This record gives sequence, C-alpha cells and structure tokens, in this order.
Amino acid sequence: MKDVLLSPLDWSIIVGYLVIVVGIGFVFAKKAQQSKEQFFLSGRVMPWWLMGTSMAATHLSADAPLAITGLIAKEGIAGVWFKWCYLIMWSLGIFFFARLWRRATVITDAELVELRYSGRPARALRLLKGFYFGVLMNCFVMAWCMVAMAKIVEQSVGWNRLVTMLVFSSLALVYTVAGGYWGIVVADLFRFFLALGASVMLAVFAVQHVGGIAALKVKAEALYGPEIFNFLPEFGASTSSRDDLLSLSGTTFFVYIFLQWWSQKYSDGGGKQIQRMSSAKNERHAMLGTLWFAIATYAVQIWPWIVTAVVSLVMFPHLADAEAGYPKVMMTVLPHGLLGLMLCSLIAAFMAILDTHLNLGASYVVNDIYERFVHPNAPQKHYVRASQLTTVLLLIVSSLIAWQIDSVAGMWKFVITFAAGAGPTFIIRWFWWRANAWTEISGMLASGVIASYLHTMHPELDHATNMILTSSLSAVCWISTTYLTPPVEERVLIEFYERVVPATPWWAHIAKKARPTHAPLDFSGVMWRFAASIVGLYLVCFGIGFCIFRELILGMGMLATGAIILAILVRSIENPLRTPKESSSMDTAKIDTAA
Repeated sequence: MKDVLLSPLDWSIIVGYLVIVVGIGFVFAKKAQQSKEQFFLSGRVMPWWLMGTSMAATHLSADAPLAITGLIAKEGIAGVWFKWCYLIMWSLGIFFFARLWRRATVITDAELVELRYSGRPARALRLLKGFYFGVLMNCFVMAWCMVAMAKIVEQSVGWNRLVTMLVFSSLALVYTVAGGYWGIVVADLFRFFLALGASVMLAVFAVQHVGGIAALKVKAEALYGPEIFNFLPEFGASTSSRDDLLSLSGTTFFVYIFLQWWSQKYSDGGGKQIQRMSSAKNERHAMLGTLWFAIATYAVQIWPWIVTAVVSLVMFPHLADAEAGYPKVMMTVLPHGLLGLMLCSLIAAFMAILDTHLNLGASYVVNDIYERFVHPNAPQKHYVRASQLTTVLLLIVSSLIAWQIDSVAGMWKFVITFAAGAGPTFIIRWFWWRANAWTEISGMLASGVIASYLHTMHPELDHATNMILTSSLSAVCWISTTYLTPPVEERVLIEFYERVVPATPWWAHIAKKARPTHAPLDFSGVMWRFAASIVGLYLVCFGIGFCIFRELILGMGMLATGAIILAILVRSIENPLRTPKESSSMDTAKIDTAA
C-alpha cells in the first residue's frame, strides 16, 4: 500500500467533484422551491433516459461493492443471487407497476393507500407507512451507506467514522436541501457514468495486478476451490466439508428466486423507484426508464464489483472484515490521479444514495404525516421549508444509527427480512380487490415483530430460514386478518380502478361498474412480457459474466439472444398490444373518421 495515501492531484479531483454537485443543487434551487411537487417529483416531466439513469445511480451506493465483496467471500459469485433475484421483480415492475404508479399520480406510495382503501384504517395505514418508510427504513439505508463510506475513507484517507460522516453527509445535505429532486436527478446523470467508469477502471487494474483473468482464476480456485466462480449453486453439494469451500446452499438459492424478490419492502417498486416512476413524462417513459435501470444495474454495473471482489479475496485472503478488501485493492493497484478519481466515484455513489433517501424520507414525513395530519392547507412554500427541515432531522437520526452498525451485508439481510412478510401485501393490493388496509397493517407489524424476534433470540438461523419463517408466519396473520375484517367500500374500489385500471382477473366485478380514464392493461400481454424480460435480462447479465471470464462463445451467444429478446420488448413498449375491446373500438373510430 502507498506510503502517501492521497496526492494533491487526488484531492483536487475530489474537491472538483464536490464543487460540481453542490453547484448543481444551487442551479436548480429556484425551480425546486416553487412547490412540493417540484421539490419531490420535478413536475412529472422526466424523460426515460434521465429517470432510468437516476434509478441506476441510486444503486451505485458506496455500500454496494463492499456488500458484494462480503457475499462473495462467504458464498462465491453465486452469493450475488442475493441481488440478482431482483431482476424478476423488476421484470414485473417494467410491464405492470411502472405504468400503474405513473397513472396513480401520487407523491409517495403511502399516499396511495387512501386512494385504494377507505375509512379510519386507511388513514392509520398512511400514517404508519409515512413513519415506516420515511423514517425507519430510510434511516437504516442511509446508516449502512455511512458505514460503508467510513470503511472506504478509513482505508484511503485515514479519517475516522465521525469525520467522514460530518464532511460528506453535510455536503450532500446542502445541495439536497437546495435543489430538491431536480438537483438530485441531474447530479445522478453525472454520477452514474463517473462511478460506472471508475469501477470498470478499478477492475481492469486489479486484474492486471494479479496477472490477468486466467491467473486470477487459478489463484482464486487454489485458495477457495472452483466453486467460487459458479454462477449457480452446487445443488446437493456439501457446504461444510472444508473451511475454504465456498458454496451457496440450494435452499438459500430457492429462497432468493421464489421468495425474496417479492417478499420484501420494495416488492412493487420501492420508495425511491416509485418516486422516479411517478416523475416520468408518461407511462411509456416510466416503463422504458425502468427497463434501462434493470439492465444498467443488474446486468452491467454489478460485474466490475464482482471482479474486484474476487481479486480482493486473492490479494487479502485472511481479512477479518472481508468487506474492507475492496478499498484495500483500490489503494494498492491504482496510481495517484486515478486513485483520486476512484475515491471520487465512491463519494459520488455515497452521496447519490444519501441525497435520494433524504429527499424521499422528507416526502413521506411531509406529504403523509405533516400535511395530512398536522398542518393541512398551508401554502406550498411552507411545505418546502418543512421538507428542508425534515431532511436535516433525518440525517441526524441516520448518523446515530450508523454508530451501531458494523457489517453492511449483514444489515442488508436483516432489513430484507424485517419487511419480508409485508412485501406480498404491497403486491396483492394491485391484483386483488379484497385486500384492505388491515391486510397491509397486519403484514407490516407481524413481519417486523417476527423478524426482530428471530434476529435477537435465534441468531444461529441463516438468512433463508429467517425469510421462510417470517414470510410464512406473517402470511397467516395478514390472510386471516383480511377475511376477518370488512372489505373496502365499493365506491372507493371503483374510483381506484377508474384511476389506475389494474385490469387483473380478480377485479372483474369492479371493472363492470367502472368507467376507466385509461385503456385497460392487457393482462395476458403483461404476463408474457414479464416472462420474456426475465429470460432476456438474465441472458444479458450472465452473457457479460461468461465473456469476462473468457468463455466467449457461450457468453456472446447469451448476449446476442438476450439483446434480441429485449429489443422485441422495447418495441412492444412503443406499440403496446391492445385488448380485443380496445382494438375493436379504435378500428370503429378509424372507420367513422374515414366515412
């Protein structure tokens, strides 16, 4: 490792970046402070490429490469299925949820509950979700990002956690308060390509440092066994015959692909992604932006992290904290100048996730708690000021939580489990008319209590077992609660259907009474696109991986096939299939016009 950690050139690059992003915030300050909708959604005029890139930038957080390193250290590359499983969720998000969220025209998903449900339970649920997502979940996410950034800065600059949090969190706070969502999204465009380019650069230098891809494979297999390079688990293989045998268990893998992607807090899109879908120009832009995000996040940007993580396990095989290997590689292999650029990209990634969650958390607190229950009908500038003050308070709470966290990957898994039982209720409300506010309330409370109990009283249980227990026990609670409580008023159901038109078979009797403002979804078309996008996205993802590890024929074949499937899907978004009823009415209109 270098004797001098950062040179004046490195520092000049970092300071230059900080000046740019803070400047972006102040450029958009006047526009952002016009109204609450401008501050949180930019007036709903985002094009797909900017919206999707911003979504991807929020997944470039500084905690992600460290957590990926921790996962691979325990389970090999197959351990990354903890993240890859979400490609299934986003395939459904592209063709179902993105369109519906844009139609709903809400600021937060908590606001939706008073459109979907009725009475006091709906109001109570909105208040609960405003706190649950706006404070609890958001502050946990920001806290583990602070921990990840502190680990990186400690290895590179030598600052302790307190100094790191004060410097970079304060700067993120300044331009978030000033520029709101406009400043965040425009800064995200710059940050995404900076961070992606820098992570690719680090992976290239890291691989060269150990002698190339072929040498990396030989060295890693000698240390950990060939299982480290498996993209899928060794089904039926023992995971405990040797200490150095890395293998993701078949049970955990099946939990990932059959349970985790839908049984979690962001099952129907997630707060920050819903915010971006809602800010799109129209439904088509929301769908295209979500597709671009899925490709950029899970098929492209994750691979440089994986490659560098494997190099770190070869270069530093006996670290007590495997996650620290990533910044150690960075400090070892990069020359000055490029080191500053790499550190700058990680600071950018950290600030991208921090400013997003500060703005998002404030949107829940102000829109769903303060305005709804404390101070309604105030001037728009009053709510903008309240949003800015809330942003500061959320940063303070997150900083206090960060002192209690050590492992980023471990925190990831706990938060996923905490909301595992609630996730299905967030999906079911779109598909099934019978779901009510008590469905979600019981699911959220049961999931949090069960997950916390298991985490505290049974720490020996693995992630898969915790997910299965939390999801299944919570399901018993919310399903029984649904049938024991009265359904939503039919008037509210009809109004909701007319607004978003989910058009699943389980809304049929409501559809007959409604006069929708949008064309109904072609449900069968949504399902085949959902299935096709899963295939296309995974082919592109693993095609890139096989190409990286020199299995070119297989990799190129998978890439080409996946690209063709995704191109067909893009075409279907531009010209969506119409239901027979739509086609008939449109054809009649054409005949009348011609006559």
